[in-house]
Amino acid sequence: MSENVNKSEEAFRKLVRVLEAAVRAGANSVGLEREGEDLMVVHYFGGRGQAEGPIPKEMEQAVLEEIVSRADLAGKPRGELRLSLLGTEYKVVVDKRESFDESSFNLTLKKTSRRGA
Repeated sequence: MSENVNKSEEAFRKLVRVLEAAVRAGANSVGLEREGEDLMVVHYFGGRGQAEGPIPKEMEQAVLEEIVSRADLAGKPRGELRLSLLGTEYKVVVDKRESFDESSFNLTLKKTSRRGA
């Protein structure tokens, strides 16, 4: 059990690092999309995307499971989670798409006020 907890914590930290990199870059959203055998991170700036590189193979499944769990996506195409990224509170709206039996995710970053906006 503790191995699963450690993997979950590690996957969550990886997800936070990916999202913080997007915030630093000024991206509006982050895509996690299959490109060949890799799960690629793509920063979106309006309609323009910039590939940032793959999620490490050994972390792919755990990161995806963490997104589904934390955004409450079980059986739903859309969910959200609230995170503190680089000292600022964000609502992250997660859209899940299925294509050819593979899932891709778009995580839209929205700053929130501390009052829960």
